[in-house]
Order: sequence, then C-alpha cells, then structure tokens
Amino acid sequence: MIKKILLLILIAALLAACQQQEPSPPLVQIGAREITLDQFRVETGQSTEAVTQQSSAEQQQLQRRLLAQLIDRELILLEAEKRGMQISPKELETALADLRGSNTSEQFQEVLRSSGQNPEHWMQKLQLRLLTEKVAEQATLSAASVSDEEVTAYYRENLDQFRRPAQLRARQIMLATQEKAEQALARLEQGEDFADLAREVSLSPDRENGGDLGYVSRNQLPMEFDEALFKLPVGRVSDPVSSPYGYHLFLVEKKRKAGLEPLESVRQELTERLHRQRKEQAFKKWMQELRQKTPVRIDWTQLTPQK
Repeated sequence: MIKKILLLILIAALLAACQQQEPSPPLVQIGAREITLDQFRVETGQSTEAVTQQSSAEQQQLQRRLLAQLIDRELILLEAEKRGMQISPKELETALADLRGSNTSEQFQEVLRSSGQNPEHWMQKLQLRLLTEKVAEQATLSAASVSDEEVTAYYRENLDQFRRPAQLRARQIMLATQEKAEQALARLEQGEDFADLAREVSLSPDRENGGDLGYVSRNQLPMEFDEALFKLPVGRVSDPVSSPYGYHLFLVEKKRKAGLEPLESVRQELTERLHRQRKEQAFKKWMQELRQKTPVRIDWTQLTPQK
C-alpha cells in the first residue's frame, strides 16, 4: 500500500514538473519574435497586484496601450537587426554620463536601487531605448531634412506668426523687505553693476543669470511689473516695486518697437521647428509601413481583465 502511495506521489510530481516545463503560449508574435504574457508584464513593469486594483475597462485600456508600445518597439528592433545597427560602448557610456550627472557609477546604481529599480534591468532598457532612437533617427533622416529655401518660403507664407508686439529686455533684483531693496538701490547708485549685485543678493531664481528676464511684452508679467517696466527709460533703475513675492528693482537694458521679426533672426529656430515637425511625420509614416509589412498576431484572450 505504501509503495502504491509513493508511486502515485512520484507520478504526480513528474506530471507537475512536466506542466511547469511546458512553455507558455505566446501572447503576441511579431515576425519570428514571441512574447508571453509574463514577459509582457515584466517588460512593461506591470504587477498582478497593480493590475487587479484597476477596473476592467482601465485594465483593457492600459494593456492595449502598453502592448501597442511594445509591438512598435519590437518592430524597430527587428529593423535595427536588419540594418546591422548596434549601440557601441562609447555611445552607451556617453548616455550614462549624461544621466549620472555628478554622481559616480556606484552612487548612481544606489540611486536606482533606492528607487526600486534593478540596475542591470535598467541598463538593458537604456540600451534598447538608445537603439530604437538610433534606428528611428536613421530611417527618418532624409525625409526630415529642411532646406534654406523651404525655411524662406514658410516664413514668407506665414508672416503673421513672426509679428511681435513692443518688447523690452530687463533685469531684476528681488529682496524680502523694502529696507533691503533700498540698500541695494543705494549700492547701484554708487556705481555697482546690476547683474553682479543680482547674483549676490537677489532671491529670485533668475539671480544665476544676473536677474535677466529676457525680452518681455505687456501682460507677460504681473501687472505691477508692467506698470514699472514700460514707463522706465533704458538704462535707469526703478524704485523698489512691491509685489506678493517681495520688493523688486528693475533695470531696462533695451526696448524694441512692435514689428516683424527679420527672417535671419528666426531662421535657426524656424529650421529646428520644421525639422521636428517633419521628423514626427516621417516617423509616423515609417512606423505605419513597418506595421503593414511585418505580420503581428495577438492572443487577445490572454488579456482578459483579472479579478
């Protein structure tokens, strides 16, 4: 009897092992690439607990959106493989250096761990992101190019976009009390440089740039600022101006009348804008072509809402 029981237990264990070894059916097939439901959740950072806390409609919407993003990424990676493109160690290190900032490699890994991320998995995701960006950049490069003639034509056909109101360029020093503002004004009247003093005593974030506010037109700044600035002659420092933020001293450096921005002053900005627009359009068209020529099969039954 005991032998029979042991035999049954052994058979059950073997059956269980076989079931565990049986591969999960693919959730999605993209060309020759297969992704299971578990892989999909790992790739997209979904946990079963997080998913089950959502409503059925929310689950379906989220899963469909994440699946579409994953499919698009895999299509791009397949294209990268066809083109023989990879991320070189130098490219990876350059990207890492930008992301690490002033942190050492060890400090950055600790930052990742403290935020709940696995450094190794994070590195893999970074490489995938860099590769997708690289192949997409190459695929859309020629279609996104913009010539000087095209920039000139766009400017002439859209002159209203380049008309500007009257503007002035100014700097400010912000202080907590009127007394401190009066003390700063006295130093300026004695000949101290406005930008240098702003870096030393101003409480405003623009202190790093010497209080530079850039070019502004009416109604861009608080009303009390407008009233002081647009009456102030070029080169003269204002009396202290009170606001909810503190007390301000202003210096107007330049004024320019309303008019049309010259083409040459906006050419670079306009070229970059048209390039971004064309790149987005070219990328969308390229992705549509990838989707059309690559067979994709999805087992939607595996994405039924979880309870």
